[in-house]
Amino acid sequence: MLGTPLTPSRRHWLAAALVGACGWGMAAVAWAASPAAAQAPIAIAHAKGVTRVPAAPQRVVVFDLGALDTMHTLGLPVAGVPKAQFPDYLQGYAAARYPVAGSLFEPDYEALSRIRPDLIIVGGRSAAKYELLRKIAPTVDFSVNGQQMLQDMGRNVTALASLYGKQAQGQALVDRMQQEVAGLRQLSSQAAPGLLLMAVNDKIMPQAPGSRFGFLFDVLGAQSALTAQQLPARGTAYTFDDVARLNPQWLYVIDRNTATGQAAGGGAIIPSQQVFDNVQVKGTAAGQKGQVVFLDPKGWYLMGSTGPTALLGNVAQLKQVYQAAVR
Repeated sequence: MLGTPLTPSRRHWLAAALVGACGWGMAAVAWAASPAAAQAPIAIAHAKGVTRVPAAPQRVVVFDLGALDTMHTLGLPVAGVPKAQFPDYLQGYAAARYPVAGSLFEPDYEALSRIRPDLIIVGGRSAAKYELLRKIAPTVDFSVNGQQMLQDMGRNVTALASLYGKQAQGQALVDRMQQEVAGLRQLSSQAAPGLLLMAVNDKIMPQAPGSRFGFLFDVLGAQSALTAQQLPARGTAYTFDDVARLNPQWLYVIDRNTATGQAAGGGAIIPSQQVFDNVQVKGTAAGQKGQVVFLDPKGWYLMGSTGPTALLGNVAQLKQVYQAAVR
């Protein structure tokens, strides 16, 4: 648990919120004075089912960065955020006027007791806390399955837009995401197969269709030089000699440490551009053709492309590199 120890009053609040029934009914008892609670609740579909949420909630705590991206894009109110390395367009949420409600993984229950949210949004890294948080306030899980990314993102955008009467704006955003991805797929389907690597300093981990970042292939239409069956067993090192033997036409790189702002296990961050400046990479078809693509670190690793702005930015980057390759 994050934050300072619970004071007696905060402990009493949390205990009251957690006793007995959970979800919307308990939250309404916990703070019935909320203006949003007086309005008719709306049924919201999400990854864990359906939750009844008060219309136009004003004290929304968002633990998922993809959902925060959607809230920002639609201009919706946010009352609490996780402590995180935000991409530039979300840097405003690092301001003091947005209380820190925990991390991307763990809520700060003391902070939640001060905010008294009328809606909590989890997803991805924070999804494991759904069952506990739904006993405190109406909670939705906006996790996105990488193999059906557009459907899940469309569900999330539509749900949030409906809470605030912004259905037309939400639908326009969903349409734009679908159109941009369709345009990218026309280009990516014509590109030669490539290898997607997540880099943690000088350690590299290949990705394939169906894996964590496999939506590059499953959704965005790139061709993979590796199948899921060809991925090395968990715990088996993958080296630049392996990359050289595969000799991919394209190399796509996600720099984990640059995304998070810290090296895994401590120490200095070694940028992927420096790590990949070696003879093995330069000798591949990708290296010789200048087709080594350093994907936006925060848009891919931190955001997972699950927010509208992140997705559209990542799509735009790939369109640019594919168009440049055919000129």
